Amino acid sequence: MGNGHSQESQKRRLWSVEEQEKLNKRFSSANGYILPDYFPKELSELLQTLFEKDDSFELAHQIVKQKQTLAIYLVFRHCVQQQQISLETFVAWIVQVGIPLWFETGSGYPWQPDSKDASQAKALVTYILMHADERERQQRASMAWLDEEQDKEDKEEEERWQTRVKGSPSELTEAEFLHWIEQAPGLRGLFQLTIERFLFDAFVNSKHEYRLNHLISPCLSRHDRETRRLLDNRFSSLLSPFDYFMLTLHLPPDALSWSEHEKDRRKTTGDLEHTLLYSSRRDGTSWQMFANRLVGQGATLIVIKAKQDGFVFGGYADEAWANCNTDWYGNSSNFLFRLARDYGAWRASNNNSHYQYLCWGKKSLPNGLGMGGQFEYAGLWLESDFLHGHSRAGPLCTTFGSPQLSSDQNFLIDEVEGNVLGARSLLDANILLVWLVRPLLRDEDEDMNEGKGVLGHAEDMEFMEMAGKKMYSKDLGPNKADNDDESS
Repeated sequence: MGNGHSQESQKRRLWSVEEQEKLNKRFSSANGYILPDYFPKELSELLQTLFEKDDSFELAHQIVKQKQTLAIYLVFRHCVQQQQISLETFVAWIVQVGIPLWFETGSGYPWQPDSKDASQAKALVTYILMHADERERQQRASMAWLDEEQDKEDKEEEERWQTRVKGSPSELTEAEFLHWIEQAPGLRGLFQLTIERFLFDAFVNSKHEYRLNHLISPCLSRHDRETRRLLDNRFSSLLSPFDYFMLTLHLPPDALSWSEHEKDRRKTTGDLEHTLLYSSRRDGTSWQMFANRLVGQGATLIVIKAKQDGFVFGGYADEAWANCNTDWYGNSSNFLFRLARDYGAWRASNNNSHYQYLCWGKKSLPNGLGMGGQFEYAGLWLESDFLHGHSRAGPLCTTFGSPQLSSDQNFLIDEVEGNVLGARSLLDANILLVWLVRPLLRDEDEDMNEGKGVLGHAEDMEFMEMAGKKMYSKDLGPNKADNDDESS
């Protein structure tokens, strides 16, 4: 009896006094926290019965403090035994809770349910479930893509795994589960967030560390009044929080959050903010506007929507885009991605260094923006007419090992027509976004006009308006903050 009491005391000492009080409140069903609406009732009831057991303090410590994958399996097994669920259902529950927590806690934007959430949540669940198997298959394909027998075996193995993850009740062994979750992108972090919210209501110690570990979203800059009106106070018209989470899993650490040392270097007290640098809905469909907004800014995330099929895809460029650099440049942190229907992200394969290319106004050179592959056969290419593009993998892009991103090799960039400020019927017509995810570090004596783009030069703006290019954002400038909190 005394020994049992001593063991229980030791388990409680794993936590601070404040944490013990919160745990006691949670384990008392009469005084538990009110969970958000997006927290599935089935999951909350299963967690309640699990943590009401005698070893609840120890199990909670294994999950929250020690981050043991075996503890995740114990929770999964409990759910299977009590509700006969599949692995797919378990992951769907974690995504349903984890993404709103991840987004709200870090981004600075409130969680706003959207009609597209279900399809994008499903795409993320599939990506998490199938990522390890798909990655191994692509690696084999890059080495022996002409081997039809190997391709057949890969497809059969993929079908077997799909059957396993959908089976209800799940028959996955402990070894299978642990092997899978070690490679499942982002799931352990989302699971930790889910458990922390259930046990403590809120449990964020260091936002910098949480951002580096994909436990909360990078900070998003607040939009100006014009952009808020266009996006209905959402952070993006093309990206959902589910899409954004998947993309951030592939960003380098210094594109997620800044350390205190980095803040000192940049002479700022605030954390890194991801900023909407260019939006075709807000800024028009001018190549010159696009290029001027893009050049010399820093690391960027380019998101494109094709006209024919609505496919959404793009690329991340870790180095700042240069003004008419006549050769390929960049580094191996670049990647290509696809978001429509199914998720995919492809990092550099180290076969060549054709990471990024931008050139226009040169008669003897290809004019446009490219990422990966080679001229005429790029992993991603935008023509400088700002209407056409292509993704020609044949069968995989040599630079990134990526397949064809669009449904057709050649795609049309959807056009935005009319007065975009008042065109509510054009909510799905925004076809190109550029996010600045890490500003370029500039010297104090650097030319103040460098990197401002066309909006920094009144004479350029007047010339473009004379040419018929209405400058909707001319009063804003790329870095001008809007302190007007008037709702749109």
